[in-house]
Formats: sequence, structure tokens, C-alpha cells
Amino acid sequence: MAIEILYEILLVVLGYLFGSIPVGYIVGKVSKGIDIRDYGSGNMGATNVMRTVSNKAGYLTMGLDMVKGATAVFLARIYVWFGTYSGFGTDSEAGFPYYLDEGFLLTLVAFMTVVGHALPVWVKFKGGKSAAVGSGAILGINPIAWVFVMLLWFPLLKFTKIMSLSNLIMAAISPVIYWIFAGNESWFFNGSLWALIVSCVMVAFIFWRHRVNIKSLLKGTERKMGEKVEIPQEST
Repeated sequence: MAIEILYEILLVVLGYLFGSIPVGYIVGKVSKGIDIRDYGSGNMGATNVMRTVSNKAGYLTMGLDMVKGATAVFLARIYVWFGTYSGFGTDSEAGFPYYLDEGFLLTLVAFMTVVGHALPVWVKFKGGKSAAVGSGAILGINPIAWVFVMLLWFPLLKFTKIMSLSNLIMAAISPVIYWIFAGNESWFFNGSLWALIVSCVMVAFIFWRHRVNIKSLLKGTERKMGEKVEIPQEST
């Protein structure tokens, strides 16, 4: 069982490292030679890339951030399918009253991709708001739920024209959608109460990362889609 626990811890660490890949930072450097965190909102998420570089660069960043989350969780899913999951050693024989099932592992890895994106080790722990990577993690956990989330998110963004508001609304309802679209429990592991608990913690973390946006939303000063940030000529 000890070797299985090491594999599971490794997957959690890989989740963080995948999430830490600074896509927005790289896109800003390659596209305009700037540190994206020095402009606009100061984070390296897709929205700030759209405002400071271009819409195309922003959507590229969003897509790659989703890939980060989906890839990390899919690696954990492969282990669950074909490995010997130990429940982090929480089986009844070890004396633990609760068993941390497969859904716990998948959502824990998902949560670590979100933490990695927000606090990336590669760029001094100054990252993004984690909405896109969180969406990608949902794709890795449950593709059906992800499709439903995206079908709601696009018209919501078109209606509100505010990226942060749309992301927060979808983050809030994602655990419910995740639970509803259970499919075959042995396939998606949506029936896991532990997975639902970790998902709610992940949503709380995303809300915490958006705390400045929430204040701006309450004041009515949050920027809408399409607003650009001017970059000094000498920086480009």
C-alpha cells in the first residue's frame, strides 16, 4: 500500500506543477515582450491577456490553461482506471473511519491545478484567478458536466459582458452540475461525497482569488469585455 500512496501523492504534486505552467506569462513575453503581470489587473489569466495583448492571445491562453487542468486530472483518472488506488491509506484495515474514494483523488488533483495556477512556483507565486484551469479540470473529471458548463458560460458571458461575473456564477453552480451529471459512477465517480466537498473548497478558493473583482462588481466598476489596456511603446 505504501507505494500506491506515493503514486497518489505524486499525482497531487503533478497537479500543482501542471497548474503552475505560466501560460499567460509566456504568451505575453512571446507576443509583446512584456510581463503580463505588470499591466491591467496584474494577473496572468486569459482576461488580462485579452486586455493587454489581443483577443486571439487571450483565447489561446484560456484554451491552454484548460488543457493544463484537463491533462493533470486525466493522468489521475488513468491511475484510477488501471492502477491500485489505496484511498491514501484510509481503508478500514488501517483503522480509519472514513475512506477517501477515487472521486477524492480526482478532485484533489483538480484543486491542486487551481492552486498551482494561482500560485505558480515558476514565477514567484504570482499567477491568475484559476477559472479557466478549473474549467479544464472539470473536463478531466466529467466531460458531460464540462460541456453543460460551457453551454451555459458562453451565453452568460455574452449577456453580462463581464468575464469575472460569468466565471463566478459558473464556479458557484459547477459542483451542482458535477453532481447531477453522474453518469456511470464507476466511470465518472460523481457519486462521491468527498469529491463534492473538495469541489466546494475549490470554488471557495476561486472566489477568494476573485475578491478584488467582487468588490469592483459591487461598486459597479468592474471592466467589461473588450476594454483594452494601453501598453507603453517602449515596452513592446
